[in-house]
Amino acid sequence: MTGPAFELFLARLYTDEALRRKFLDDPSGEALRAGLSAEETKSLEQIDRVGLELAAESYRKKRLKKQR
Repeated sequence: MTGPAFELFLARLYTDEALRRKFLDDPSGEALRAGLSAEETKSLEQIDRVGLELAAESYRKKRLKKQR
């Protein structure tokens, strides 16, 4: 089970490129620094890295489109 902090962290991973880079370099460390539980941290260690990057790029393009 995940909590609000997990959901917020995941949303930030999709939208904050600097955080995403740090996370991809050290998933456990970034998750723990964000105050996530051991269970949430373990789940993020298994994240689909390619999928994360693809989703982040898709969301970025949608945000840019809305700004126009």
